[in-house]
Amino acid sequence: MLTLSQFKKFFLYTLIGTLIGAAGVAVVTVLAGTFNETAAKALLTLFMVMLHSLVCLCFIWDDERTNTFERLAFFSTMMFMIIVLSFVTSLFGIWHVLAAATVWKVYQTFFVIAFASLHMDILSKALGRQSYLDTTIVTNFLFIFVVFVMFLPIIFVTNAVSVLGEGYFRLLGAVGIIDGTLSILAIIFYKLYTQQHPQEPNPIFGSGPDATKPAKKGLNVWVWLLIAYLALQVAMPMFMWLMRSLR
Repeated sequence: MLTLSQFKKFFLYTLIGTLIGAAGVAVVTVLAGTFNETAAKALLTLFMVMLHSLVCLCFIWDDERTNTFERLAFFSTMMFMIIVLSFVTSLFGIWHVLAAATVWKVYQTFFVIAFASLHMDILSKALGRQSYLDTTIVTNFLFIFVVFVMFLPIIFVTNAVSVLGEGYFRLLGAVGIIDGTLSILAIIFYKLYTQQHPQEPNPIFGSGPDATKPAKKGLNVWVWLLIAYLALQVAMPMFMWLMRSLR
């Protein structure tokens, strides 16, 4: 199994190789006096290698600060899988194996999967404390899955608004509000529980699973990102409904 140090070395070497490769392609292009489509694709490929390597390095850097790989193991695993698939998808797009529209749809799917995995992983940290909290979280898992499934036709169906109809989007908005409300309730319930049991390790609001480590103040950046997403998920359908009512 690769260690964190080995991961860092691997991606740093990848960056160095990418920069050397990009410089080599640029030199050959300048000497040849032409910049054809193949040279452009080669440079874009090297750029994608560098970009995805930098994203991986950002994850490793965040893990060193907040122990993300251990605290959010499922999300971290899913993100590295998405990064690999993203790189392959970008290559297919650059070399015209996939149409640009298809590549865009695939990336939208990656985005939805990433948020669903983050959503579920953070909520899973609060399981096993209280029965009412477990019930809220398990119900929330169901609505996360429903929202994910309902997003897929919107991504892949051409002219989704006209094909699926207004009723479909109303239903999605209602399910999204329930999803976001359950998540916010779960976070509130969990916060109340941790205040009543301060001796327990707190992987969301405090320290990691190792109870011997001192608690860290504040929320993980991924938790803040999820809270912002949930607030938007609840507020957006209500805002749209209010705007329609005022017309």
